[in-house]
Amino acid sequence: MCYFFTNWTQDENPSLIPEYLYNYMLSLQKKVVAVTGASKGIGLAIARHFAAEGAQVALLGRKTRDLKTALRSFPRGESSSLIVRCDIRKRDELKQAIRQIKKHFGRLDIWVNNAGVGAHKPLTETTEREYDAMLDTNLRAVFYSFKELIPLFRKQKSKADSCSGHIINISSGAARIGAANLAVYAASKAALNALSESVANEVRQEGIKISVLSPASTNTNLMRNLSAQKSGRALSPSKAAVKLTVDEVAEMVVFLAKQNSNAWTSMADIRPLQTRK
Repeated sequence: MCYFFTNWTQDENPSLIPEYLYNYMLSLQKKVVAVTGASKGIGLAIARHFAAEGAQVALLGRKTRDLKTALRSFPRGESSSLIVRCDIRKRDELKQAIRQIKKHFGRLDIWVNNAGVGAHKPLTETTEREYDAMLDTNLRAVFYSFKELIPLFRKQKSKADSCSGHIINISSGAARIGAANLAVYAASKAALNALSESVANEVRQEGIKISVLSPASTNTNLMRNLSAQKSGRALSPSKAAVKLTVDEVAEMVVFLAKQNSNAWTSMADIRPLQTRK
């Protein structure tokens, strides 16, 4: 099931990039962008920032009510949006969501794999159900997206644009740190990094970009829930007193998407400059 909205009328389109850089950056006007886990947190911020750039945005999530609520927080502007209820862990639903987006907008240019789950507890206390949930959402769903999107992007390739599609995966700084009580979450994100870079090198010559952005601890519901789960454990998910905001992460995603067709950032980290208040 999908819903279509056109309710923005603002003449001025705010930009996240200084004007003098426009000659070096791609315009996102009318680009079709899909964001998973878009009903809150980083995903919602990413969707809003793309919309502010004039992109046509599809918001994906498991609860239609949450997606409708999220859409009300969008900035006003001349654009359009689509909300699609989809459990990305199920390949049939993911395939149907991509068909809905393409049918509605005519194409699909950028896909952001943002949805993720985690658990903060020692490995010996982590259940198989929790393990499956993290691997299914953080890794298997991305695998499914590659299987569905790469053939689509191949068909979209044109002589006018050397980049036929871009997949941006949201990973985590935990993938490289090996943090205590985050073993399975960190492993799922490390596997995501390896999968993404390997597949990226398979398809880069075809004009398909796959990028990974690894934010440090970010002020989201997921991070707050992980912190609450620590319940007296020795280490919290982040020692940093200062966390990134969701908008700071979203700005970086937009920057990756705006790089010119020949420029490709395969892996990027984003961290707060200062870690102490």
